[in-house]
Amino acid sequence: MKLSDFKGVFKKTILTIESIENPYGDYFSIKLKPTSEMSWHPGEHGIFTLPNIKVEGKKWRGFSIASIEKEGFVLLGTRTGKEISSFKQALLGMKKGERVSIRGPFGWFKLQDESSPMVLFASGVGVTPIRGLLKELEDSNKRDVEIIYASSSYYLYGEEIGKIADKNLKIVLHKITSAEESVKKIEELAKKYGNRAYYYNSGKPKVLKAVKKQLKALNIRGNRIIDDSFLGY
Repeated sequence: MKLSDFKGVFKKTILTIESIENPYGDYFSIKLKPTSEMSWHPGEHGIFTLPNIKVEGKKWRGFSIASIEKEGFVLLGTRTGKEISSFKQALLGMKKGERVSIRGPFGWFKLQDESSPMVLFASGVGVTPIRGLLKELEDSNKRDVEIIYASSSYYLYGEEIGKIADKNLKIVLHKITSAEESVKKIEELAKKYGNRAYYYNSGKPKVLKAVKKQLKALNIRGNRIIDDSFLGY
């Protein structure tokens, strides 16, 4: 997919860097402020470019937005991996006030209704759009929400999500450290909620493929499964 595919289709907004934090290892959290009116739904993502910086290779990245509109900022979570791309190197080296462009936001990883139970599966930094969904739901008691947060090392936004769960008895957080634990917990919750719930999955494509296959084997219908594969995390 090319950047030109998004031009003329999605609104362009300029953001400025508010802060860039490196809480652990190669995990980064980026806070940006819109310079003009911007709206989005929790769980959506956007196409980001760096208008004043030259980067090698791919000129854009897709990032899910981890914040909600009423927070007043756009929050992104990402990892660099062992070999950092030119784009991420440039982005993470930016200073407060420097400009970033977004087209969108848009996407399908959104709340489907006001009452269905939700099972949220996050693999590693795939937690970013799920953080947005949870911020929207933190004061609601209309549905059961269970989070399966799988990570082998660090839980980005984990402390904040834990506080949301502690405050709201309808929200339950399960921190998972292995694939075996994930499989067991997914099976448990699929049997508990069946097709009454929506199953949100965010992470690497191979992980999501395995989760989707497991859910379907447990007789969960495809229209109850909502995936958000890694774009630019």
